[in-house]
Amino acid sequence: SVVVAGGYGVGSRENFQLLFDLAKELHGEVGASRAAVDAGFVDIDRMIGQTGITVRPKLYIACGISGQIQHTVGMQESAIVISINTDPDAPINAIADYVIIGRVEDVLPKMITYYKKNSK
Repeated sequence: SVVVAGGYGVGSRENFQLLFDLAKELHGEVGASRAAVDAGFVDIDRMIGQTGITVRPKLYIACGISGQIQHTVGMQESAIVISINTDPDAPINAIADYVIIGRVEDVLPKMITYYKKNSK
């Protein structure tokens, strides 16, 4: 019911660990864009989009994902979309319900800390 997905904007395989940490706290799964897979940040079996899998979670958190059409076709039926991106004009922001402008490595640790403190 929860997918935390990352794109090229996550920056590295090491930064992708933040997505896994947040997904664990939310009892969700990690997904990725083709650009993140091609960059070697995460394995291909997590790719969402036209050439990957289609997901329809209750919550989709897009981290550092630009939102090219090839990706959005695989997640556009998500109930709620939160975008975390440094680019306020990223295409993913147009379909997001909530947009956080910021760096993934700054925002996700705060979210993880919050959910650890406030989850039962």
